[in-house]
Amino acid sequence: MNCRFLTVLALTLASTAHGQELSPEEFQARTEGRAFGTYFMDGTLLGIEIFLSDRKVIWQDASGTCQKGHWQVDNGHVCYYYEFSGLGHCMIYRVEGADMIGRADYGEDFLLRQGSKDDVTCPTDEPLLSHIDRGITLLPARAD
Repeated sequence: MNCRFLTVLALTLASTAHGQELSPEEFQARTEGRAFGTYFMDGTLLGIEIFLSDRKVIWQDASGTCQKGHWQVDNGHVCYYYEFSGLGHCMIYRVEGADMIGRADYGEDFLLRQGSKDDVTCPTDEPLLSHIDRGITLLPARAD
């Protein structure tokens, strides 16, 4: 086969994977047992989500308040429900380099970046994956 053809094919496949929408199963495989910082697109930390087994989550907002919850699939979307809120919110995720971008059901985008379990102060009885200690560090706090 022609090397130029293989190069073009490889680049095409790579660009297709970049920005590709994740199925809920792919999202679960990327997140279970890990913690992710969730940021507004300007880099401001919104909070940290801990993804446990059985689609359980713990949300720690930027002020340190923790809520337990779960996520489920509704119409192909990942939808979150927390113990202190009767309403859920749904997201569609795509991969962007080492990060993920989540688009909320109301149209706003959020950056998800893998963090370290040391960034989370919420109590949990479930262990996080051991390699989370080597996760990507959270973005530094913005100086206003």
